[in-house]
Amino acid sequence: MTQPTAELVSIVHDKVPNRIRFRVPLIRYRQTYAEILKQSILKDSAAKGIYHAEPNITTGTLLVKFHPAIHSETQVVELVRSTVANLSTGSIEITAKHKNPRIGKMRPGAFFTRELVVSIVGNVVAGLILAFVATR
Repeated sequence: MTQPTAELVSIVHDKVPNRIRFRVPLIRYRQTYAEILKQSILKDSAAKGIYHAEPNITTGTLLVKFHPAIHSETQVVELVRSTVANLSTGSIEITAKHKNPRIGKMRPGAFFTRELVVSIVGNVVAGLILAFVATR
């Protein structure tokens, strides 16, 4: 039995003009569903005015930015709700290319983030400079 669409999607934040953050429990810890949802919203012919969709699988949210001249907030909400409903009922086909077994087994945050790599590289460079200055 599938959930009603209202329970599949709720608005978390819509106070900033031209952007809405949705809570979508369907994508929580599901990278494949999150990517399919993002691609479906951005590639949808009705979504030409939507220029950014960013899923967060850790929190189960989706940030959507849109052009107000092309879409109203109500249209964006309905587009996201219908896309999530189609995804939850299986109307959007999940092909083999969408599935990545490595991502499915990894927990979010279990891999190196860009910030961590930058921090490590920065510390190594600073250490090398300090060692060079200390030996002079």
